[in-house]
Amino acid sequence: MLNKLPFWGQVALMAALAVGVVILVYVFWISDMQQRIDELEEDWMAKDREIRKGLAIQQRLPEFEREIEGLERTLADVATILPRDTETGDLLQWIKNLGDQSNLDLKSFSPGGLREVEFYKEFPIEMQVFGRYHDLGIFLDRVSKYSRIINVDKLRMDANTGGDREKTIRASFVATTFVYDEQAAKAEEGSE
Repeated sequence: MLNKLPFWGQVALMAALAVGVVILVYVFWISDMQQRIDELEEDWMAKDREIRKGLAIQQRLPEFEREIEGLERTLADVATILPRDTETGDLLQWIKNLGDQSNLDLKSFSPGGLREVEFYKEFPIEMQVFGRYHDLGIFLDRVSKYSRIINVDKLRMDANTGGDREKTIRASFVATTFVYDEQAAKAEEGSE
């Protein structure tokens, strides 16, 4: 059948077949390759954006580290004010030393049970001291300046009718300090 066509017809037919093959190759192979190239370019651009974000964060790393150090210092300060444990022994020693420095005799130190309040617990301690009126004032002033929060309430003062004439008053009160309740704080955070 090709032999019956003139030479220019054979060339035209061969050219048409070549164009058809090129079109088919383009449609099936080159367009598929172009699609793959487009996907790879998108992936590359996404990764490039992630790298740029990472570099921006890396540049701010010293700032974040300073912020973390500041937050850790703040946490340490807060832990001093609102510790995670009752620290009863340390507190008793501190009160005893403070009483001695204020010229008071500590007659009783009775810790009560912890009472839950929001993210902290109250830790009441009933105390009784003997001394002079002004010494009690000095003692209470020093308690107010302690790094840990201590509230003094239910203060009762009576004349000391006991044997020591130097110690003119007997005072009883409840000193309430506070303890951080980590579980309650987490539960409160979770409910928000």
